[in-house]
Amino acid sequence: MKKKLFLSLLAMGIICVNPVNAAEKTAGLPNPMVSYDSVMAAKNAAGFQPLYLPSISGYHVNKVWVIAGDIIDIEYVSDNQPVGRFRLRTARCTELRNDEISGIYGAKWQQEKIKGIETSITEVYGMNKKLTGYAAHWTHNNMLFSVSCENMTYREFGRLLANGLLELSLNYF
Repeated sequence: MKKKLFLSLLAMGIICVNPVNAAEKTAGLPNPMVSYDSVMAAKNAAGFQPLYLPSISGYHVNKVWVIAGDIIDIEYVSDNQPVGRFRLRTARCTELRNDEISGIYGAKWQQEKIKGIETSITEVYGMNKKLTGYAAHWTHNNMLFSVSCENMTYREFGRLLANGLLELSLNYF
């Protein structure tokens, strides 16, 4: 039975016997993240309006990507020192099966109801097990949202989440 499973996986290309061939195959894989010059260009490419924070908030768009054609990922940086940074992701529920689009794995998410929306929040730790930021994800009206930050206090992150992003998702989605 094990031999049959191994041969089936080998035939499908899931198991590679020659590590050189495996490296060559992965080197040719396309990057699922495509960079865009503006939120509008990403919106046009993905076919839906993402949640975004206007620059009057004190944050401005630094980079914009569309991930695998399904998720719009916007990186913001603060206008103040020290420079806070956060990433805001938006996707349609209909195109993704998993409601968690943050890209943060292995975290312990805490459920909290904020502005009437069930929101999952976690602390984010770096390689050295030091706290580097916070993250949250939520669903509203068939849309998925996530935000992750660095160089922000929990208070600033909470204010950005509750009085900015969650409120905007309630009013515009």
